Amino acid sequence: MKTLFLILIMTMSSLAHSAQYTLREGKLHKGGVASVEVLPHESLFIVKMDYEVFKRSWVPAPPEVLKGDTVLELPTQFKDERGYLELETLGSMSIPDAELKFIRRTNFGKYHDAYEALVLPKNGKTKIEVIYHPNVPGAGWAQVRITFISNVPLLNGYQAIADLKN
Repeated sequence: MKTLFLILIMTMSSLAHSAQYTLREGKLHKGGVASVEVLPHESLFIVKMDYEVFKRSWVPAPPEVLKGDTVLELPTQFKDERGYLELETLGSMSIPDAELKFIRRTNFGKYHDAYEALVLPKNGKTKIEVIYHPNVPGAGWAQVRITFISNVPLLNGYQAIADLKN
């Protein structure tokens, strides 16, 4: 019984550090799935995003771009609301791999007074907008909106929007 209880606690703990998302349909894709997991680290807030995009049949995209993962390393204060409060006060902050910008406070579904923030990775390939609320599991992101920056005209400015599954 004690072992079963420990397994249940560990499972619930790991679920609290991850969240599942549904990708909205877009012009080039029929939808998709994504997950966001907070990886353990003492001095950073490391977020791993896994995704799988379901492309439209006529889109000539190779399979390796439709499924994958990316890792964001943010300052530790972004593990909770403190980082977003600081970002709101400062307006923007520079970190080693990205520029962070506060956009606004917003209401998103049942999440009131949420934070909308922009992450501009220094690799210049994407812009990532997140809506953060402390009551959302995992990284606290109710929505993730990725805008692609590409030399390919069809992909430049293309957006993929991932909403938290209820």
